[in-house]
Amino acid sequence: MVTVLGESRAAFYLGCLEMTLWIFGTSAVMLKVGEEPFLGVCYAVGFACGNVGGIMAEKKLALGNVVVRIISAWHGNDIANAVRDAGFIITTVAGEGSDGPVTVQFVVCKRSDMKHVLAVARDIDPQLFYTFETAGGVSEVRSPSGSRADKLLAPLKRIVPQF
Repeated sequence: MVTVLGESRAAFYLGCLEMTLWIFGTSAVMLKVGEEPFLGVCYAVGFACGNVGGIMAEKKLALGNVVVRIISAWHGNDIANAVRDAGFIITTVAGEGSDGPVTVQFVVCKRSDMKHVLAVARDIDPQLFYTFETAGGVSEVRSPSGSRADKLLAPLKRIVPQF
């Protein structure tokens, strides 16, 4: 996932770690799999568990940015104001739905902030419709939660303000 997001430094370190584990794990299994075929099954199960664990970790980390499209038939302006008040940038466009006019809002946010954006919007219109997709490149992302780096460096910045 970090490769797809263009995070080259993280992709390098994670790739090195992955290949190191793979080489040592595979070589240990291959040497003994002829004697004990059950080791091959254990290796396959371990590989599958690693895939599932990686997916769960990636969902928890919620790396990257997304474009969230919020479509509301009656509360477009109220949703836009509430999302702006929450600290996000939102663009509103008039549209036509199957049942008449709608308002379509576009919010570019961190993937980790998407639940917050949708919660703010659903407080206004529980019947809204939304879609989202990964944003490949973004010129600006505003986040009321700040960046992960800022959170990690906050204690250090209190001690050394010029850092």
